[in-house]
Amino acid sequence: MSAPPPLRIGPIAARVEVDAVRRYREATALGIGGSSDDEVPATFPATWLWHPAAKAAFDDLAGEEHLIPVLIAQRFNYRRPLSLGEEIRFVITRQAVSASPDDVQIEAHIEGLDGAVIADFTATYRLFEPGLAR
Repeated sequence: MSAPPPLRIGPIAARVEVDAVRRYREATALGIGGSSDDEVPATFPATWLWHPAAKAAFDDLAGEEHLIPVLIAQRFNYRRPLSLGEEIRFVITRQAVSASPDDVQIEAHIEGLDGAVIADFTATYRLFEPGLAR
């Protein structure tokens, strides 16, 4: 099994859409107590991995072996919270994890339109052969 090549995508412009945050809260049960409707959940930026321009980070992960990427770890590091309606830019990078050849790391760097860093997050995926990802 060979790791996918390194990749850099962006910067990509996006907006923290009120409806997208509401749907995310409902889908993840974050709307059940604990957070107000005007707060953006800390894990919400993970949805931008499915942005049409960012999707390329996953498009070739399966490779010729049709491997299955399974999320095994994620980390969010905020300098300030996101705001509803805010316009941002993000850059995504992808690289193999040298200590574990079956792992791939996707990192996103999020900043405001003024260039100030808002957050960085990392997601690590382990690539499994079909039939082993159970």
